[in-house]
Amino acid sequence: MRQRSWDETVPDGRYLDRPGATVTVRAHCDAIEIADLLLGGTPPQLPKDAHVRRLQERQDRVTGLVSEIAGLREGRQPLEFGVGEATYHVLCVGYALDLMGSRFPWPVEAVRSMTAEGIVSDLESLPWHSEGWGAGAWVDAWATAAHWNLGQAAAMEPGALEALFGWLLTRANPAFGTWGEPTSGQAALQVINGYYRLTRGSFAQFAVPVPYPEQLIDAVLKHGADPRYFAPGRQNACNVLDVAHPLWLAGRQSPHRATEVQAWAREQLDYALTKWQHGAGMSFSLGAEQNPDDAGLQGTEMWLAIIWYLADLLGESDALGYRPRGVHRPEPARTLPWL
Repeated sequence: MRQRSWDETVPDGRYLDRPGATVTVRAHCDAIEIADLLLGGTPPQLPKDAHVRRLQERQDRVTGLVSEIAGLREGRQPLEFGVGEATYHVLCVGYALDLMGSRFPWPVEAVRSMTAEGIVSDLESLPWHSEGWGAGAWVDAWATAAHWNLGQAAAMEPGALEALFGWLLTRANPAFGTWGEPTSGQAALQVINGYYRLTRGSFAQFAVPVPYPEQLIDAVLKHGADPRYFAPGRQNACNVLDVAHPLWLAGRQSPHRATEVQAWAREQLDYALTKWQHGAGMSFSLGAEQNPDDAGLQGTEMWLAIIWYLADLLGESDALGYRPRGVHRPEPARTLPWL
């Protein structure tokens, strides 16, 4: 499957999500994640030090952000945290390097220099009501950048992390456990999907208990019953992961509605396990009719993690023979200094 996504038509080769796709940094990172899960090492197309070098060379020394592959940024603005693909690269490149025993060569300066007042101002300005996923993704990337910076002993501005968690804890909706109200339709999808991104990078990554876990489980189970997103043939990796992980995370604090949580997990797991395509992996979207050409690195990496979380909700993850260690790792990456 990795060879299928390796493009040898350019000097030194490069990774594509799937044949014919646009070359991206994420594809390289997904290949590293998949190889770590299934092979216990790095993708065989390059030596380990070459993988590390290619990713490290993409980091901008001034901002600490990672640009997209050369040639794709024509006419785009300079790298800016919270804008474009560079924001997700904080996660995928950082964890790809971490899996190889390496790290970013420079701090993520765009986050390191942000004051407590600055992060509160930015949090207040995020589109929590209209674009919950985007707001959650911003928090995910900011907290992950803080994690990498602390690993380099790059001093964060005093009180910045405290301000992040203080703001989040005091703004969580006590009726739902979310940031925003998951009413119906797209509003629920945005809020629940944004919840996953937000808590992955902050609460889960830093071992901080999530607020209102039982209310959160209620809200997520209601969303998980929506046939528009979770009926057989309607699932995609984002939507299923963004329910499975919150249920798993909140379930570690409360057994609330555990039988219903397991029933949902079993239904989704039974369906996902039928969608592996030999030599190709999995598609991002698991339609009733699978086209082998749609299977790619992103879908495969995400569904491998989803399958682990679904299996773990059922107490059966040990049977898989792998455990996520990168972006989707279940263990906290760091404990906050005041805990």
